[in-house]
Amino acid sequence: MSDTIAAPKERTFDVEQLVRFSPDKATVTEIVITKHSSIAVWGVHPGQQVPAHTHRDGQDTWIMIRGELTYYLGNGQKKIISAGQIDVAQPSQVHGAVNEGTEDVVFVSIYSAPTLQVVPASP
Repeated sequence: MSDTIAAPKERTFDVEQLVRFSPDKATVTEIVITKHSSIAVWGVHPGQQVPAHTHRDGQDTWIMIRGELTYYLGNGQKKIISAGQIDVAQPSQVHGAVNEGTEDVVFVSIYSAPTLQVVPASP
């Protein structure tokens, strides 16, 4: 599920007002899309996941706002990322996550590339 916010008239956004949740799966809401990047906010309930994937042509930076995720690094490796932390996945690096905790997770994704190419991967 992905929502797109209309072209911004402002330069400042309130993540907590923009985040959306679904009872079925992690939810991404695109905030800004330009020819250089896309910025989105994710809402992830406990038990939900952002499937492992890569991007061939761009860097994906996750900024954790609230909660904690088990973050996929590929080759079966994982690490915990928590509110206040930032993770940078370079082009072709596996990333994705599952919320194994008991509270909702909110994070911002900044994808730096001209197009969003998502390639499924093994966690």
